[in-house]
Amino acid sequence: MARVPLQRVQASLVARRFYLEKQTKSQIADELGISRFKVARLIDTAIDKGIVRFVINDQGDLDTELAEKVREKFGLSAVLVLDGPDLPASSLIEPLGVLAAELLEETLVDGQLLGVAWGRTLAATARAVTRLPKVDVVQAAGSPAGLDFSQSPVELVHRFARASEGTAYPLYGPMWAEDPQLVERMRHDPTIANIIARYDDIDVLVVGVGSWNPAESCLCSGFPDSWRQMALANGVVADLCATLIDSAGNPVPNFLDDLGLSISTEQLRRIPEVIGIGGGLEKAEAILSVLRGGWLNVLVTDAGVARRLVA
Repeated sequence: MARVPLQRVQASLVARRFYLEKQTKSQIADELGISRFKVARLIDTAIDKGIVRFVINDQGDLDTELAEKVREKFGLSAVLVLDGPDLPASSLIEPLGVLAAELLEETLVDGQLLGVAWGRTLAATARAVTRLPKVDVVQAAGSPAGLDFSQSPVELVHRFARASEGTAYPLYGPMWAEDPQLVERMRHDPTIANIIARYDDIDVLVVGVGSWNPAESCLCSGFPDSWRQMALANGVVADLCATLIDSAGNPVPNFLDDLGLSISTEQLRRIPEVIGIGGGLEKAEAILSVLRGGWLNVLVTDAGVARRLVA
């Protein structure tokens, strides 16, 4: 094969000016006294001959190819997948929280109303957030029974609001009461009614995905035993806030519909952007059911779950 050293030298020179010095093809052509078309051919030559090599440097902690497969399969607007081996949920709380915090810092917009649920991963997200755009933050449900204070939605709302310098709208009340009359009185309490009235205005909701079988959900563990058994008998496998979901992605009627202080299933459906956070092999089926039902726009998960979602 004929050697073409001059062409290689020219291709290298043009590529350096185009890629490293950010000159336009016209600038390079004028400087070297050649046509723009020859500049374009020399750039192509530099690529073909291996003078220029492209390295797509994905962030080491993200699997972008797997994320794109999940996004395309389920029609989501965005997916973030934490790279790594198959792991249990307990090993992913902090790293998924950090990733979700970075997502919120990047994508929220001044003036939005952010809805916040509860749970371990959301608590990790709140700890990792440093600075948010100026958004107001509303609690999307009362506090489930048995939550640790660090996971309390009241605490999380204040954490997010401090990071955004926006207004916090906490809901000081339980997520449910078994007495219908008590629930009705709480719903009409001016402070609580003011919070509930804001649910129709939520722009972005960030929520953990809870699994019911196996049980990896604050809501499942906090439910009265009779409620939990009835929900399981009705096929519940996942929860988002107060909405219980079966394996096909359908909402399952439950006691919270009448006895809860939380965003309703209908309101959840109308939120423009719902960001679901969940990972760990135990949650794979729950996350799959949520995606089947089209409940999320954005998913933050790990590679172990993502591999099962695209399988």
